[in-house]
Amino acid sequence: MNKPLVSIIIPTFNKAKLAIETFKSIANQSYTNWECIIVDDGSVAGDYKVLHTFVKSDKRFSLHKRPINKKKGANACRNYGLSLSKGHYIQFFDSDDVMLENCLEGRVEAIEPLNLDLVIFSMGIYCKGGFKNDDTSDVMVNTWETALSAFVGKKRLPWNLQRTLYRASLIKERIIFDENLNRFQDVEFNIRLLSQLKPKFKIFSQIDCVYRRANSSNPRTKSFYKDVFQSIPIFLESIHTEIPSDILEHNRDNLKIWLFNLIGLYANKSLQKGELNTVINVAKEKLYLSNKQKIILNLLFFSKTKLKGIKGVVRLNSYLRKNYIKLNA
Repeated sequence: MNKPLVSIIIPTFNKAKLAIETFKSIANQSYTNWECIIVDDGSVAGDYKVLHTFVKSDKRFSLHKRPINKKKGANACRNYGLSLSKGHYIQFFDSDDVMLENCLEGRVEAIEPLNLDLVIFSMGIYCKGGFKNDDTSDVMVNTWETALSAFVGKKRLPWNLQRTLYRASLIKERIIFDENLNRFQDVEFNIRLLSQLKPKFKIFSQIDCVYRRANSSNPRTKSFYKDVFQSIPIFLESIHTEIPSDILEHNRDNLKIWLFNLIGLYANKSLQKGELNTVINVAKEKLYLSNKQKIILNLLFFSKTKLKGIKGVVRLNSYLRKNYIKLNA
């Protein structure tokens, strides 16, 4: 079988120890015709030196610094890496996840004979004794229209970038990542890709890579929570443009619940009220939030940022959720 070149593009920032584990999993791939383009987003000198030392051990790896004229962030790094790539296929990956040994081989063997634009595989999640697959049957869609609907549906289609191998001719010079978006990057990119390019694809249930959740050895960045709140309005503006109105209308209540869940999960004392106001103003226009729902979101934000740890706050949040959902009926 022909062995086309696969370009693996990885942004990295201050995670040298985890990144080396990721790079080793790539070096150990059964499929050997690949290039790995690592784009550093401004790591401290010590971390960068560790990356540089590793890269010298295998000429298929190359290390680049994000150009100074590019906005800081993983999306700018991905766009720069894409511009440098030479592969027939593109594999975006993160510097804290791991490829299983047959990951690239299985994906190339899946996409080649069917002449598909992209293939999507399942991703494991580390747990005691190994890893598990959290996918459910509802992710097995087969058209771009059903995929678009699933991305904003009740259970949310989990197509992160690590799962997906793209044909380079589908995306190069046709679509790039939004460099203003620091969170929801995978979902927003894939929604635009589906809407604009209408690709042929197939989903496979086989696990061929593993995701590492945030923990003490893989901490979130200091800006994580601010990034979430700053990205919500950008994401809502994008999907309002890209997703057909009938699909949006059908899933508007799901998106309202998604918004409630995000505020409940990520509101903390590092955030200012103005950041919530920006989110709510855009959500009111795009999701048709009622005034009562706006009040509930404000109360939820106050509960999460000011009342954490106080007796009865869990019951309060449960009460807010119940009434918020009731207003969708």
